Amino acid sequence: MSDPKPFPLPDLGNGEIAPLWRAASEHEFQLPRCGNCGAFDWYPKGECKQCHGRDIEWSKLSGRGTLFSWAIVKRALHKPLTPLAPYISAIIAIDEDPSTRFVTRLIDCDPADLHAGMPVEVRFVDLGYPAIETGIVAPLFTKNETNGRDER
Repeated sequence: MSDPKPFPLPDLGNGEIAPLWRAASEHEFQLPRCGNCGAFDWYPKGECKQCHGRDIEWSKLSGRGTLFSWAIVKRALHKPLTPLAPYISAIIAIDEDPSTRFVTRLIDCDPADLHAGMPVEVRFVDLGYPAIETGIVAPLFTKNETNGRDER
């Protein structure tokens, strides 16, 4: 019997999304934004979906958003993700532009408390949190207990 595949890790050198992983390693949530029209360009393709401009810059964001949609994964369909199950796969509408959606995992949330529009915020933790240590910092999200207000 062959060994199971290892936990899937992102290609940190991937030119299109390498800035996301670099920013996360510095505990910053960044997404690409068009320098011509200001539209966010997620998932980046190197050309703005709005104006077709190529002046794309990565912008630091608040890391806040709202829960748009989610699925509770009780049994991982991809065997290397089994140690994470059950987990919550989520789509987050970012505060800076709610039409921009970011796919991630929710962490430290009770599935019974989830609802569309629930305020969430980014947390920078190991990609394999809580079951595996990968050494890669990822922007995962959790419930925002302050309801979006900055308490600093």
